[in-house]
Amino acid sequence: MEEETKVAEAAQTGKDWESEQKPETGKETGKETGKKKKTDKKLEELQAKYDALEDQYQRMLAEYANYKRRTEQEKLQIGEFTTADVLKKLLPVVDNFDRAATAEAGPAYKDGVLMIVKQLGETLSKIGLTEIDAEGQPFDPEIHYAVQRVDATDGMQPDTVTAVLQKGYKLGDRLLRPAMVVVAE
Repeated sequence: MEEETKVAEAAQTGKDWESEQKPETGKETGKETGKKKKTDKKLEELQAKYDALEDQYQRMLAEYANYKRRTEQEKLQIGEFTTADVLKKLLPVVDNFDRAATAEAGPAYKDGVLMIVKQLGETLSKIGLTEIDAEGQPFDPEIHYAVQRVDATDGMQPDTVTAVLQKGYKLGDRLLRPAMVVVAE
């Protein structure tokens, strides 16, 4: 009966009877809406930061790929320039070998070939090539390659290079080819 009375009163005042039955939640809804707006705003800020970092990351990847490509191209160009420089220095020696090949054999021929060998040695020395001094030196496995061992003769120390079968060379401090040697035991 009490409910009928409330329904009747609500009808007279124009209010909804069911809304009177529920506690007011308007203030809570306002707080929840404020929290939701703050959360949405924070989410948008984080998304913007993420997008900016993602963009920066993609740009850095592209920049690194370009750097790597440029470095490889520069290495190739430096190699080509170096090779061209070496070949330019060797061309006069090649020209002299061509002249020697067409010359008549005789005593002057041998002198000419020896001059070419000397010119080639000087040119290689200018490039930075040095011959490994091996004969009479103590055996060093880092720069010598022992192909034979012989008994030490009078006055010869053991582990000393007695003969050079093939010269060894360095370019600066870098070993290009070890000297092929005979070592005393």
